[in-house]
Amino acid sequence: MEKFMNWMSDVVAPKMEELTGNAWLSAMQKAIIKTLPMVLVGSLITIYNVLRNFIPALPVLTALRDYTFGLISLFMVFLIPYYVLELKKNNKMKLIAGFTGVALFMILVNPEITDTGYVYQFSAFGAGGMFVAIVAGLFTAFVMNLYAKFTFFKEDSVIPDFVKEWFDSMLPIATVVLIGWLVVIQLHFDMYAFIVNFFSPLNSIAQSLPGMILLYLIPTILYSMGISGWVFQPILNPIALVAITANADALAAGLGASQPFTNEAVYAWLSLGGRGATLPLSFMLLFAASKQLKALGKASIVPSLLNINEPVVFGCVAWNPLLMIPMWITAIVLPVITYLAQVTGMVAIPVEVFNMWYCPVFISSWLVNHSLSGLALTAINLAVAAMIFFPFFKIYDRQQLKLEQEENE
Repeated sequence: MEKFMNWMSDVVAPKMEELTGNAWLSAMQKAIIKTLPMVLVGSLITIYNVLRNFIPALPVLTALRDYTFGLISLFMVFLIPYYVLELKKNNKMKLIAGFTGVALFMILVNPEITDTGYVYQFSAFGAGGMFVAIVAGLFTAFVMNLYAKFTFFKEDSVIPDFVKEWFDSMLPIATVVLIGWLVVIQLHFDMYAFIVNFFSPLNSIAQSLPGMILLYLIPTILYSMGISGWVFQPILNPIALVAITANADALAAGLGASQPFTNEAVYAWLSLGGRGATLPLSFMLLFAASKQLKALGKASIVPSLLNINEPVVFGCVAWNPLLMIPMWITAIVLPVITYLAQVTGMVAIPVEVFNMWYCPVFISSWLVNHSLSGLALTAINLAVAAMIFFPFFKIYDRQQLKLEQEENE
């Protein structure tokens, strides 16, 4: 265990920190964070629809979700090149890069050309076009960076800077749009279908039992080392958003939902009190014999109820093998229970967007699928997490108490 922990500390952690600082990955993280308010509006509509089930006379507000969460790919394709160029210190081109990303995306979604104009499928602008938006955004940023130092003008030119920027940005814009035009319109290559099909195996793996375990376990392991789970959001978010959209579409078509790995499932049944299901541990800390751990419990219990577990993770879990191990075990066992409960039909697979991760346990699980079985699954997972954490916590509590007594003596 000591060798393993040393390897994680000396090899894995520095690599992940280096990855976190990568401009391209960091840009996608920033883009995802900036689009969260739009996703949260979809969550509010989900809550509103619960109320509407009891008061049918209330107006239908589905359009609010369509024009917020339903346009998330458009937002992403603007923000990704914008933030890449900002992090690359190419600020003069970042807005133009965002506009150009949108232009390329509108070509790649391959609209139908009719006598009346271009006909777009609205679904392509939502989560269904997420992978296309990522590819278009990154490609646009790549081209824009190639022209970062290019200029038509000499340094001593008397032409105003804003005029220089207009002309200097024309060539990279033309390059990006020309490539999209040539490939999609002239060569009739359906780039949208190609990108979606290219990434579909990733989504299929994610919706399997091993995939669900790994996609929850790996970020949890890194989090227990003090590395934010946001490192994986550029990978996890598109998968989860595509899955919940597919479930909603299946329901609308009269079919059953089939995608168990969604953000909704994670918030309702896996991240109970935060990633790694640390809510039971927070309650245990309240009753610790160690004064230090008891104080930590008092400080962390309220945030934990809102699924904010940084206080407890950085207070006693990070780089502490006695509590890291149960956190990892929980991140394996709970996905297994949750996956099996969904695919066997014991618990309904979520079909509505709900990304209010800060919503307290049980309330979130009710809003996700409106069933007693969903509440029961939450209770079972909490009990399992408590049983896993308890023996490790008792050992750690005794160790801390002994250290405190020795210090007092």
